[in-house]
Amino acid sequence: MKRNQIFIYGIILVAVSLLPQKVGAQISIRTGLADDRIIETGTSYEGTISVVNETDEIQRVNVYQNDYLFYSDGTNLYGTPGNDPRSNADWIVVSVSSISIPPRQNIDIAYLVTVPESTSSFPLSGSYWSMIMVEAVPYASANDLEQRRQLGVRQKLRYGIQIASHIKNSGQSQLEIKNSALSQGENGDTALVIHVENTGDVMLRPQMWVELYDLKGNTLGRFDGAQNRIYPTTSVMQKIHLGLVEPGKYRAIIIMDAGDDEIFGTEVAIEILESADR
Repeated sequence: MKRNQIFIYGIILVAVSLLPQKVGAQISIRTGLADDRIIETGTSYEGTISVVNETDEIQRVNVYQNDYLFYSDGTNLYGTPGNDPRSNADWIVVSVSSISIPPRQNIDIAYLVTVPESTSSFPLSGSYWSMIMVEAVPYASANDLEQRRQLGVRQKLRYGIQIASHIKNSGQSQLEIKNSALSQGENGDTALVIHVENTGDVMLRPQMWVELYDLKGNTLGRFDGAQNRIYPTTSVMQKIHLGLVEPGKYRAIIIMDAGDDEIFGTEVAIEILESADR
């Protein structure tokens, strides 16, 4: 794995926008939504998903698997389990495929992950992952079902639990900035929008921030972003707010610290133009 390396690239900036999303709940997951294990080939491990019925009605829960890929343009792909080269879905056995949960109660769903010595084509290296989907299908009376059929309403809530197997002491770590852009809000707030792709073999969860400097080298501050999971071949978009920045030219250094001395950096030149509202 690469150590103590900073990679510098030049990037031209453009503007993009983001829209938030919201969801309600019939069931909830008491355990975490990700299970990361550092393991050796030829071994196995167990896990548990604790599901809570948040309603006063019996909830039927379906349990199934998907592959999972996501990209910085907002695309999320829930593919056939085991199809992706880095899927571990075929290693996983889930204890149930469907179960009913009494009102205000919880149940535990067990799973077993058996890691092979190697795949059919090459030795295992880096990170492998997939999702166990837990989907609530509420019971309903005949009248409710007929009304929903007439209205075309089909309500379901599902959770995806990421099961990630990281092969011990293997794989390379690599992050690349594929694109970045300046975005300005109506109040004059400036943000740097960054598209990051994992081009290595290992899942990384880097801390990201931007250090902003004027052309004389004076610092304008450090601006922190979110910490996202980024699997090999996937990408994420981050919008790091820089606040109110005076018009002019600046240097922005983007730092991605993935831990274990895995540090990646990019320097970009940005220019803040005079706004008509100023």
